[in-house]
Parts: sequence; C-alpha cells; structure tokens
Amino acid sequence: MNHTSLFARRMILSLGVILFAACTPAAPAATPVPPTAAPIPPTAAPAQGDQLSPSPRGLFAMAYNSKSNQVILYGGETGDYSLQSSYNDETWAYDVAANTWTEMKPASSPGPLAMAELAYDAESDRMVLYSGGMMPNHWQSDNATWAYDSTANTWTKMKAQGPADHHGCQIVYDSESDRVILFGGYDIPNDKLSQSTWAYDYNIDTWTEMNPATNPPGRNLHSITYDSSVDRIILWGGDSATMSNPNTPKDRSVWAYDYNANNWEEWKTTQAPVARFAAAIAYDARANRTILYGGGENGLSDMWAYDYKENSWTQLMPKENPGKIGWHEMVYIPTIDRLFLFGGATNDDFSGKTWLYDYNANTWTEVTPKP
Repeated sequence: MNHTSLFARRMILSLGVILFAACTPAAPAATPVPPTAAPIPPTAAPAQGDQLSPSPRGLFAMAYNSKSNQVILYGGETGDYSLQSSYNDETWAYDVAANTWTEMKPASSPGPLAMAELAYDAESDRMVLYSGGMMPNHWQSDNATWAYDSTANTWTKMKAQGPADHHGCQIVYDSESDRVILFGGYDIPNDKLSQSTWAYDYNIDTWTEMNPATNPPGRNLHSITYDSSVDRIILWGGDSATMSNPNTPKDRSVWAYDYNANNWEEWKTTQAPVARFAAAIAYDARANRTILYGGGENGLSDMWAYDYKENSWTQLMPKENPGKIGWHEMVYIPTIDRLFLFGGATNDDFSGKTWLYDYNANTWTEVTPKP
C-alpha cells in the first residue's frame, strides 16, 4: 500500500463530505469543576481472548499510563482502507511487568477509529482520546473528546468538543501545565492545513485555542512529544502537502512550544533526519533525548536522537531494529527505562510486533508475546 497515495485517495473522497462541526471552545472557568459527562458503567475484569496481542495494524492511538504501568492502545486500521471491517474499536492494555497484552473489552467505546490521538493525563489519571475516523465510503472525522479510566475499564464521552476539521492533528500531555496540547491537522473541506494550537483541560472539560504570536507551518501526521527536562512540547516533521499544493516541501526544523509563555520557537539544525510524515517520536527521560524511529511513504528504518539543549540530531545505528515501518506508535516507559514500539505498516503489510529499545546499549529487542 502506497501510504501517500492512500492518504491522497482518502482526502479526495472526503472533499464532498460534510464533517461533524465543533462548538466554539469557551474560555476556562475561574474555578475548576469536575467534568459533567456521565461515565459508562464499569464491567467485570476483562478476560484474555484468543489473541496474545493486538492484531497487526497501523494508524492506532497509544499512550503510557504511569500509574498502572501499562501501555494503552486504541483502534487502528488492519487491512484494506476501503472496508469497514478494517477499522476497529478495540482497547488493549500492555502490562509492562508481565509482558502481556490484554484486550480490555469495555462496555462501550468511541467506536471504530483510525488516526485518533491518545494522551495520558497523569494528574487526572485518564487517557484522553481525540479525533480519528473511518472511511469505508467517505472519510468521516469526529471532533469528540473521550476519556478512558484504566482502573474502571470505562470510556466516557466528554461534553467538550475539540476544534473541527483537524484531521491528522497530534496531541501530547504537558505535565507541568496539566494540559493536553494539540497542534495542526488538515481541514479537508477547505483543503487547508492548520497552524492552530489548542489546550485541553480535563478538570473543567474545556478546549481553548491558544493563538500564539508565532506558529509552525501548517501540517498533519507530524510527530510530537513532551520534553519534561525543559518543559517544552517538541514537534518535528509531518505532511505539508495539500491537494491544491501537493509539492509543498516538508519542514525539517524542530519546533518547541512553551505553554506558560504561549510561544513556539523554531530550532534549525545543520544535520537532521530526512523529512517525512507518519514517524514516531518519544522523549527518553533517562537519556534526556527525543528519539525518532521510522515513518515515511513506504516505511523507513532509520533512528535518530535529538538533544534539545545542544540543538543537535545524532543518528543511532543499532544492529537490529523493527525494520521499515510507518504509521506505528512509540512511548517511553520509565519503570524499565525502555522505549516501547508496536505495530506499523510497510506497503501492504501491517505489523503486530512489540519491541523495546535500550538507549544505553543501543539495542532493540522484540518482546512480542508467544504462545
């Protein structure tokens, strides 16, 4: 599957579709109040199904829950994008200590989605999911906000709706500010890439457009993470093309966002990875590096480490790696000081493998559960 062509076909089919509209976000209230959305009743503890891990897939959402020491995965695409059966609403949890995947099977969920975004709000102990969609006939994008409680195994649809028409946007949690930060996306009806920055406060269930004076160029399918050592959102790469301007060069600069100053700053480097979309990055707190792996039209296997304080990229060359992939996800697990990577796609093939990366030893180890 040529993923550039795949994405273009999706966009073309979507031009005549009216997407769900979002309400204009209100300014945060002075006194926080708890979210008023009614929670979904909890179910019994989930039972492990026949599968030992999620089926091969890409375009799923994934984040790490530091309280439960689990990686949570939602949805994704498992096959032919034109078939409804290729999209799913599965919720999976990876237990770091036991190296086991469990399908959680909550009573309800956000529905079958691909390209949704997930971030863990540590202060509230909730997974926040935004956007995503499916396309058996037309791409239908949703701007609903959902929260997943890992302890109760429940999904709750929040009242707040995020910005409309931000397909392929990216989100990440800023722990110092206790906000989920969103940037970019593709406004399909208007064939326009977004440069907007939004912040979601779970405690008052509100999305707020930040309107910084300077913004990165519009893009979607970019890579984003949070560097806790400097309290900055780190953004890199993405797709800068539109249907009317398909040859727009991709941005190779690193952009850093400071929520407290409401400011984006561009960091140019003399050496940088080849520009691409659908890559994965995660901040390794022990190494104090932002690590990038793979991505691209047909999947790449190169790996890079970015040092914010030195403003420099270094290419990492482990002897073994997960291979050429894009549309995968990667998170950092502090309890074992490892990067965790799952899934992805190369051409027509989806991956269902689980990998761990040790920065200190510069080694990848496949840990896919076996029968």
